[in-house]
Amino acid sequence: MSKAVVIGAVVVVGVGVVGGGGYYYVSQQAEKKFQEKIELIKSSFPGVAITYADHHINVFSQETTIDKVVLKDKDNTVYTADKVSAVLGSEYEIKKLNIDKLAIKKERDTEAPFTIGYIEIANAKADAGWIVLEDGKIKKIVPSKISFGLLNIQNFRFKDKYSPEFKITQYQMKNYGLDQKTDILLKDFTSKDGRNDFSIGSFNIDQVNLAEISKRQEEFFADENNYRSVNAVTNGLIQQLSTMQFSTLNVENLQYKDAYNTTFKMAQYQIKEYGLDKKTDILLKDLSIKDRKDDFSLGAFNINQINLADIVKSQAEYSVGENNHRSLNDEFKRVFHTLSMVQFNLFSIDNLQFKDYNSAFKIAQYQMKDYGVGRKTSQSLKDFSVNIPIYNKIAVSLASYENSGVDLATIMKVFGSQSFDLNNLNDLSKKMRDVQQEYIRKLGGIQGVTKAAGFKFSVGEDFASLGTLTVNSNLDKQGKSDQTYAFDNLEFSVLDSNYGEYWDIFRQMGYKTISASGSVNVQYQNDTNGLSVSLNNLVFKDIGKINATLQGNIPLDIVYRSPESILSNPNAKFKEFSVVIQNTGIFERLLKLGSQKQGKTEAEVKESMVSSVKEVMQGQKEIPASFAEDTVKTLESFMQNPQKTEIQFSSLPAAPISAANINDKSPTELFGMFNLKIQAVPVK
Repeated sequence: MSKAVVIGAVVVVGVGVVGGGGYYYVSQQAEKKFQEKIELIKSSFPGVAITYADHHINVFSQETTIDKVVLKDKDNTVYTADKVSAVLGSEYEIKKLNIDKLAIKKERDTEAPFTIGYIEIANAKADAGWIVLEDGKIKKIVPSKISFGLLNIQNFRFKDKYSPEFKITQYQMKNYGLDQKTDILLKDFTSKDGRNDFSIGSFNIDQVNLAEISKRQEEFFADENNYRSVNAVTNGLIQQLSTMQFSTLNVENLQYKDAYNTTFKMAQYQIKEYGLDKKTDILLKDLSIKDRKDDFSLGAFNINQINLADIVKSQAEYSVGENNHRSLNDEFKRVFHTLSMVQFNLFSIDNLQFKDYNSAFKIAQYQMKDYGVGRKTSQSLKDFSVNIPIYNKIAVSLASYENSGVDLATIMKVFGSQSFDLNNLNDLSKKMRDVQQEYIRKLGGIQGVTKAAGFKFSVGEDFASLGTLTVNSNLDKQGKSDQTYAFDNLEFSVLDSNYGEYWDIFRQMGYKTISASGSVNVQYQNDTNGLSVSLNNLVFKDIGKINATLQGNIPLDIVYRSPESILSNPNAKFKEFSVVIQNTGIFERLLKLGSQKQGKTEAEVKESMVSSVKEVMQGQKEIPASFAEDTVKTLESFMQNPQKTEIQFSSLPAAPISAANINDKSPTELFGMFNLKIQAVPVK
């Protein structure tokens, strides 16, 4: 046998002998510490009794395993566990704690109302003062003085005869503590009591500063003044929300149903990247609320890149200076100020529907993009409809709507800087002008485009519809406004005789519907109050065509006043007016109808029309003879070739006419002042 082998054998035997003694010593020390922990629990909670079937201590891993544990407190509440295994550290440290099949019940109960299948805690630490005991009972736990790497609870159940049954498949928290970001997971939560059912498929929130929030809550409630009222508590909660941070909050498959068959369902609700100076994404999918009468559903709701925490912070700062006697004007200013602070890339709603017994409301999609101060916002709406069963069924629908080019947030900011007297329309109109001018001063002008298509309004069988409407708005920094309204396929049904004899005449001429297209241009010069309105190629299918212009001076501060105040204002002036009317079918139908009713030829009907006009003109002594004669001549010329002759009616005063100067004028004088003319000319 070599020397090396002998030396090796001696070392092995020596280690075994020494190690055996060391193992025995360490085991004794571990057992002693175990018994000290048991006694500490008993002394901390007077009246507590602890029993167990067996226990084992692994001196190498320092893990203690206890089987069939039973703990009973002085209130006869019994805690049982099949197995408890733990690795303890210092006085306030648990490196590892596993509990299998925990149950809690009163001693007299046959069944435990509270059970947990499995509990796991890892790397838990606590600072002094983390728990406050009084008379053997836990008076308070201070969450901010606790930290742990893992808390995992599985198969939680609570049910007694006085409350609903609660079940949780899993609840887990990772990395809880100050200066740590916590992950929280909840799976399969249910609450049932035989009448009301509530469930959540899953809930998780990641990277949340939960311990910091807990600490701020502790500091808040340490001052009694902070919860002196519901408002004070609410304001405190808002402040706490503004300091929260997390990367993701996600809720899936939330459902509620009550005994009256009211149901609430939500497939998903998600918030990403919440916190100060962060841009947050919010998503909601498949929300529905139903009861026996009403049915509400929302396919999806999105807000992308919104400064949500900053908005919450602004509300918290506002609430600190709370004044219970704020005026309505102050509330409006607060709302506008808040809206001016909001920023987001996208706000969208998809498949919004509401139905009751007969009514229905639907929006396929609404979107707002690029909202925020200094950004040009766009809006769009698709497939909007409303049906209301009032008297005859009322239905309103719009296929699409688009608007772009306006900085809405800046408008909100300007509104927030104004004080409005809502009971004074004159002041309101002035403030609206101030808002407009302030917006122009900030941005140098307004350029916007609005488009709408597929509009329809119906009451029973009667309807009005519009193919397309396009509005181009331009307001420059000099105060010149230029707006054009272009539309086509404006169509409405001809009403029956119950709505007036004129509608009945259209029906008798064979018109079941009337359709039109054209455009209107409105220009206004702010510094001169100059107004120009033109109606361009307003075409009524199979009826006629109209072109018209109007020019004058209309001060903006009288827009909201009564007509009497406009007529008495010396700055309101009329410059010129013209109307050109062209026949495209109505005159022929009118002749045919007159011929049928009167039993005359169309030529005889024409003669009768001219005679009637002559008689009317001659009977009106206030009408100048020259104008009456021109009217008759115009009608005669038109009748000779109605398809190729148009009627022109105009007013071109020698000088602008002040509205205040026409109040005391006779009709004859007015005809002279306005220089009214009428004539028939060939169609160009």
